[in-house]
Amino acid sequence: MSMSTALSGLMAAQADISATSHNIANVGTVGFRSSRVEFADVFSSSPFSNQRTAIGSGVQVQRVAQDFTQGNVVTTGNLLDIAIEGQGFFAIQNTTDENGAAGEVRYTRSGAFNMDATGNVVNASGDSLLGWPVGLNGQPLTNQLSQAIPLQIPLTRGLPVASSIVNLDVNLPSDDAMLGQQAAVPPGVAFNAADPTTYAVRTVIPMYGDNGTPVEAEAYFIKMQSPDAVNTDTIFELRLMIEGTEVTPTNPAILPQVTFDIDGNITAGGTLNFGTNGLAVNLAGSTITNQPFSVASASHNGAAAGSLTNLELDGTGAIWATYGDMGRIAMGRIVLCNFANPQGLKVQGKATFAVTSDSGPPVVGTPGTAGFGLLRGGALERSNVELTEELVNLISAQRNYQASAKAMETSTSLMQTIMNIRS
Repeated sequence: MSMSTALSGLMAAQADISATSHNIANVGTVGFRSSRVEFADVFSSSPFSNQRTAIGSGVQVQRVAQDFTQGNVVTTGNLLDIAIEGQGFFAIQNTTDENGAAGEVRYTRSGAFNMDATGNVVNASGDSLLGWPVGLNGQPLTNQLSQAIPLQIPLTRGLPVASSIVNLDVNLPSDDAMLGQQAAVPPGVAFNAADPTTYAVRTVIPMYGDNGTPVEAEAYFIKMQSPDAVNTDTIFELRLMIEGTEVTPTNPAILPQVTFDIDGNITAGGTLNFGTNGLAVNLAGSTITNQPFSVASASHNGAAAGSLTNLELDGTGAIWATYGDMGRIAMGRIVLCNFANPQGLKVQGKATFAVTSDSGPPVVGTPGTAGFGLLRGGALERSNVELTEELVNLISAQRNYQASAKAMETSTSLMQTIMNIRS
């Protein structure tokens, strides 16, 4: 009996050392909750035993209790690092297969989140942070945990718009000596972008393609007529190259030419159309002078999808995103959960917990309301392990282990003495 009693003491001390070592190992784990081993004595009796002389049979592990006290909150500067100051847990959800089927909902105090390649707010394990869908004013559309969805923050927003109008204001030289390498007026050979003798000047122009991304576009000006005694007009022909390919005029019967009078003002061809979709090049602000070629301004009406430029987390847990000049847009509201008995939660590893019948169902709420803490963006709650206390516990557990080992040694010695008794 004494041998088994001492053995139970050894096993209990070993469990205490293991729990303490686990706490020490996770002193730097974000959101980790420390644990302690609770013991109970083993005592068996029968109706016929004398309670005055009954002796216990050792010790047993009653439970490993989690400590849900607040850990230290440290600032990180990353908005998607979120700390809970007070009660509550984040709700996170993983995926169970390659098809993205929804997995088990778990709960954690670790708020180290980031955005994946598709804009989902996830932790280091790839579990998605759950939130409620919201209206434009940031108010949640539901307060049911079953209707919470993974928070997603798209990297872009809005539809891209391809350029359909290019406004190009240039100053073209009136002096033929300023025509670059153009061989003659008009050139004696067909236009060739690779041959500078077939055009006078060129310039890059801004344009967006159908997907809202910039495309390589260039405008080439060819001097087709200089003023003389009979005709004082100056004529330039415009050739348009997009992604290395010449774009033909929308109406091939109309040459893409712009005509200037003797004062340098446009009299014809202020707007030239190219391509099947009628891309308009507006030259209305262009002139000719005795100065070298220059570009006064160049713009277009295309637009790219708005890019994510800023994130904000308000006191209610709503995440707001800013896309270019679109202003703030609510992306969702973070769900906080609490439990009637957090000690009943099942430890899942990775600083996460699962619901059990002992914990009771999750109670959802808004940060800052009764029973729920505040959210602090750009910060993390560290482990609540007190390292000094754990080291003291480790020494104590080691002492208990040594004492139980000594009790076992004594029991062995007694049994050896009995075995050595000679009749």
